[in-house]
Amino acid sequence: MLKVSNISFQYTPKKEILSNISFTLNAGQHLCIMGESGSGKSTLLKAVYGLLDLKDGTVFWKEQQVLGPSFHLVPGMDFFKYVAQDFDLMPFISVSENIQKFLSRFYPEESKKRTEELLEVIEMTAFAKTKVKNLSGGQKQRVAIARALAKEPELLLLDEHFGQKDNFKKNTLRRNLFGYLKEKNISC
Repeated sequence: MLKVSNISFQYTPKKEILSNISFTLNAGQHLCIMGESGSGKSTLLKAVYGLLDLKDGTVFWKEQQVLGPSFHLVPGMDFFKYVAQDFDLMPFISVSENIQKFLSRFYPEESKKRTEELLEVIEMTAFAKTKVKNLSGGQKQRVAIARALAKEPELLLLDEHFGQKDNFKKNTLRRNLFGYLKEKNISC
């Protein structure tokens, strides 16, 4: 369970971005945070993931406190995955290679099977060998989601994950993705 308790954060001393935000999210549940541009949605996701040091409050996943970069050499939590708006993909390797990046090289057959499964979830099987630099923005978003799911995180944090897709593709991807998350009991 994710428990966010009275968190506050500010980038500069004069402007607080997050103020006393609290919520809980049980295993396998999905939660949507909505708001206008600049309202702090991305900042909230970064705080939950452990990329920011909070001014006040706490974030816990089960019994473990999520702490920011002041406490970790590499910020972020191993059992969470965060898909940022900029995708953070490797442009000069293939879609499959991007997905396999975090999978074990000691078990190539399992890695290949897992990659194929995720390519089906994001409907990109035909693009498996395509270099990421040759994809559209929406296709890159789908690859970023598949890469985040590669090691089956307990919590997936998606920052405007359907923003660059047409409505038809958005609806089918949403069904595939959330069906997959429910099946694997991954919180989102």
